Parts: sequence; structure tokens; C-alpha cells
Amino acid sequence: MEENKQGGWGGVMERLTMRHRAIDAFYFIIGALTHFYGGTLTLLFFFRTASSWPVLVGLLDALQEPYLGGLGVYVILKEIRKRYHHEQSKHYGEFFVAMWLVLLVVSTLLVFFSPAYRFDDVYKLIITNSLATLAIYVGGLINRP
Repeated sequence: MEENKQGGWGGVMERLTMRHRAIDAFYFIIGALTHFYGGTLTLLFFFRTASSWPVLVGLLDALQEPYLGGLGVYVILKEIRKRYHHEQSKHYGEFFVAMWLVLLVVSTLLVFFSPAYRFDDVYKLIITNSLATLAIYVGGLINRP
């Protein structure tokens, strides 16, 4: 009987460990995709190459909603981990949000004050994703315990 209890706890711990590893893998995948997405938008904007890569711009536009959904799920899972599992986050969302805001400010200044930059599809994606990222982050701040 005692062996069965230990085996039961061992099974529970194994499932929890597997769940945490799966969430860590999810964080890694979402993190890689979000950085790739933001980096690609940044490069397309600053090198003014959107017209040379119309399929890539279309792909980024098509991935915008899944990107934002993934970002929202990422934040929800992070908050759950902090509240219910009392784990400190290993992921620095503040830096990520700050980078989106820097991109928004710099790109906006360039669009308004430099004739080399214009309001195009890439800049529109920068605006939308920057503001959505900020809204998700502020929502998380307001909802902190």
C-alpha cells in the first residue's frame, strides 16, 4: 500500500515536471517567433525594403493576429505561473515591450520627419503590434496581485 502512495506521488510529480517543460518549450517557441516577427518588421522598415519583399510583408500581415494571440497566451501563462505556482518569471517582458515602444517612437519620427520613410504596410504593422503589445502589458500590470 505504501509503495502505491509513493508511486502515485511520483506520477503526479512527473506530470507536473512534464507540464512545466512543455510550458517552457512553448515560451521558447513563442519567444523565438515574436523576436523573429519584430526583427523582420524592424529590418524591413529601416532598410526600406518592403517593396522588394511583398510576399514577406503579406506573410507578416497574415501572421499578425496569430502573433498577437500567441503573445496574449504567453502573458496569461506567465501570470498563472506567478500567481498559482509562485514562480518568478525567467522571461523579461518589460524589455520586449520597451523594444516595441522604441521601434514605434523611432519609426513614427522617421515617417513624419524624413522624406525617405512613408506610412506603408510595414509601418502600419509596427503601429498595430506596438500598441497591442503595450495594451497587453498594461493589462497585466493592472491585474497584478
